[in-house]
Amino acid sequence: MNPAELPFNADAMLNGLRTWVECESPTFDAPAVNRMMDLASRELVVAGARIERVAGSMGFGDCVRATFPHATPNVPGILLMGHFDTVHPVATLRDLPFRREGNRAWGPGILDMKGGNYLALEAIRQLARAHVATKLPLTVLFTSDEEVGSPSTRDLIEAEASR
Repeated sequence: MNPAELPFNADAMLNGLRTWVECESPTFDAPAVNRMMDLASRELVVAGARIERVAGSMGFGDCVRATFPHATPNVPGILLMGHFDTVHPVATLRDLPFRREGNRAWGPGILDMKGGNYLALEAIRQLARAHVATKLPLTVLFTSDEEVGSPSTRDLIEAEASR
Protein backbone atom coordinates (compact mmCIF):
# COMPACT_ATOMS: atom_id res chain seq x y z
CA MET A 1 0.00 0.00 0.00
CA ASN A 2 1.16 3.48 -0.80
CA PRO A 3 1.52 5.47 2.48
CA ALA A 4 -0.46 8.30 0.86
CA GLU A 5 -3.45 5.94 0.72
CA LEU A 6 -3.53 5.00 4.41
CA PRO A 7 -7.10 4.93 5.77
CA PHE A 8 -6.95 7.64 8.43
CA ASN A 9 -10.30 8.13 10.15
CA ALA A 10 -10.63 11.63 11.59
CA ASP A 11 -13.60 10.75 13.80
CA ALA A 12 -11.87 7.74 15.34
CA MET A 13 -8.69 9.74 15.84
CA LEU A 14 -10.55 12.56 17.53
CA ASN A 15 -12.28 10.09 19.84
CA GLY A 16 -8.90 8.67 20.84
CA LEU A 17 -7.40 12.12 21.24
CA ARG A 18 -10.27 13.14 23.49
CA THR A 19 -9.03 10.68 26.15
CA TRP A 20 -5.62 12.35 26.07
CA VAL A 21 -7.07 15.87 26.21
CA GLU A 22 -9.25 14.93 29.16
CA CYS A 23 -6.20 13.65 31.04
CA GLU A 24 -5.04 16.95 32.49
CA SER A 25 -1.25 17.14 32.75
CA PRO A 26 0.10 20.48 33.97
CA THR A 27 3.88 20.76 34.04
CA PHE A 28 4.22 21.22 37.79
CA ASP A 29 1.95 18.28 38.69
CA ALA A 30 4.20 15.24 38.18
CA PRO A 31 1.53 12.65 39.10
CA ALA A 32 -0.85 14.19 36.55
CA VAL A 33 1.81 14.19 33.82
CA ASN A 34 2.64 10.59 34.72
CA ARG A 35 -1.01 9.59 34.25
CA MET A 36 -0.77 10.99 30.72
CA MET A 37 2.49 9.09 30.19
CA ASP A 38 0.66 5.92 31.33
CA LEU A 39 -2.04 6.45 28.69
CA ALA A 40 0.49 7.07 25.93
CA SER A 41 2.70 4.17 27.05
CA ARG A 42 -0.18 1.73 26.81
CA GLU A 43 -1.05 2.87 23.30
CA LEU A 44 2.59 2.71 22.22
CA VAL A 45 2.90 -0.86 23.53
CA VAL A 46 -0.30 -1.89 21.76
CA ALA A 47 1.19 -0.34 18.58
CA GLY A 48 4.20 -2.64 18.94
CA ALA A 49 6.75 -0.49 20.75
CA ARG A 50 9.15 -1.44 23.49
CA ILE A 51 8.74 1.14 26.24
CA GLU A 52 11.32 2.56 28.58
CA ARG A 53 10.08 4.83 31.33
CA VAL A 54 12.68 7.43 32.29
CA ALA A 55 12.13 8.65 35.85
CA GLY A 56 11.46 12.34 36.22
CA SER A 57 13.81 14.62 38.07
CA MET A 58 13.76 18.10 39.57
CA GLY A 59 10.13 17.51 40.60
CA PHE A 60 8.88 16.96 37.03
CA GLY A 61 7.11 13.94 35.61
CA ASP A 62 8.58 10.94 33.85
CA CYS A 63 9.47 10.62 30.18
CA VAL A 64 8.68 7.77 27.83
CA ARG A 65 11.06 6.40 25.21
CA ALA A 66 9.45 4.01 22.75
CA THR A 67 11.33 2.01 20.16
CA PHE A 68 9.75 0.04 17.38
CA PRO A 69 11.12 -3.19 15.93
CA HIS A 70 13.22 -2.66 12.81
CA ALA A 71 15.31 -4.82 10.49
CA THR A 72 18.40 -2.67 11.16
CA PRO A 73 18.07 -1.63 14.81
CA ASN A 74 21.60 -0.37 15.49
CA VAL A 75 21.87 2.44 12.97
CA PRO A 76 20.97 6.11 13.42
CA GLY A 77 17.25 6.46 12.99
CA ILE A 78 14.20 8.66 13.13
CA LEU A 79 13.29 10.49 16.35
CA LEU A 80 9.74 11.69 16.86
CA MET A 81 9.54 13.88 19.90
CA GLY A 82 6.78 15.65 21.77
CA HIS A 83 5.75 16.67 25.25
CA PHE A 84 2.73 15.95 27.40
CA ASP A 85 2.95 18.73 29.95
CA THR A 86 0.52 21.60 29.46
CA VAL A 87 0.17 25.12 30.78
CA HIS A 88 -3.38 24.37 31.93
CA PRO A 89 -3.89 23.65 35.65
CA VAL A 90 -5.94 20.68 36.82
CA ALA A 91 -9.66 21.53 36.69
CA THR A 92 -9.35 23.56 33.48
CA LEU A 93 -11.76 21.05 31.95
CA ARG A 94 -14.56 22.49 34.10
CA ASP A 95 -14.33 25.79 32.22
CA LEU A 96 -12.83 24.56 28.95
CA PRO A 97 -14.21 21.05 28.38
CA PHE A 98 -13.41 19.02 25.32
CA ARG A 99 -15.94 19.91 22.65
CA ARG A 100 -16.38 19.48 18.96
CA GLU A 101 -18.32 21.58 16.50
CA GLY A 102 -18.15 20.30 12.95
CA ASN A 103 -14.53 20.04 11.88
CA ARG A 104 -13.16 21.90 14.90
CA ALA A 105 -12.39 20.67 18.39
CA TRP A 106 -11.30 22.41 21.59
CA GLY A 107 -9.77 21.35 24.86
CA PRO A 108 -6.70 21.95 27.00
CA GLY A 109 -3.56 20.80 25.22
CA ILE A 110 -5.39 19.64 22.09
CA LEU A 111 -3.07 21.50 19.74
CA ASP A 112 0.08 21.90 21.82
CA MET A 113 0.98 19.13 21.92
CA LYS A 114 -1.39 16.25 22.51
CA GLY A 115 -2.92 16.48 19.03
CA GLY A 116 0.46 16.32 17.33
CA ASN A 117 1.58 13.42 19.51
CA TYR A 118 -1.62 11.51 18.82
CA LEU A 119 -1.34 12.12 15.08
CA ALA A 120 2.26 10.83 15.10
CA LEU A 121 1.17 7.69 16.92
CA GLU A 122 -1.72 7.17 14.51
CA ALA A 123 0.66 7.48 11.55
CA ILE A 124 2.86 4.79 13.12
CA ARG A 125 -0.19 2.55 13.65
CA GLN A 126 -1.36 3.05 10.07
CA LEU A 127 2.06 2.19 8.66
CA ALA A 128 2.15 -0.98 10.76
CA ARG A 129 -1.35 -2.02 9.68
CA ALA A 130 -0.35 -1.53 6.05
CA HIS A 131 2.93 -3.43 6.59
CA VAL A 132 4.93 -0.40 5.48
CA ALA A 133 8.34 -0.35 7.14
CA THR A 134 10.23 2.87 7.78
CA LYS A 135 13.65 2.99 6.11
CA LEU A 136 15.29 3.73 9.46
CA PRO A 137 14.57 2.63 13.06
CA LEU A 138 11.94 4.72 14.82
CA THR A 139 12.12 6.09 18.35
CA VAL A 140 9.42 8.18 20.01
CA LEU A 141 10.33 10.36 22.97
CA PHE A 142 7.64 12.02 25.07
CA THR A 143 8.88 14.51 27.66
CA SER A 144 7.34 16.16 30.70
CA ASP A 145 8.70 19.70 31.08
CA GLU A 146 8.76 21.46 27.70
CA GLU A 147 6.42 24.23 28.78
CA VAL A 148 9.12 25.54 31.13
CA GLY A 149 12.09 25.09 28.81
CA SER A 150 12.91 21.40 29.39
CA PRO A 151 15.26 21.92 32.36
CA SER A 152 15.11 18.30 33.52
CA THR A 153 14.98 16.64 30.11
CA ARG A 154 17.48 18.57 28.02
CA ASP A 155 20.23 15.98 28.48
CA LEU A 156 17.83 13.16 27.53
CA ILE A 157 16.64 15.05 24.46
CA GLU A 158 20.21 15.75 23.35
CA ALA A 159 21.25 12.13 23.89
CA GLU A 160 18.33 10.81 21.85
CA ALA A 161 18.87 13.36 19.10
CA SER A 162 22.52 12.34 18.80
CA ARG A 163 21.41 8.79 17.99
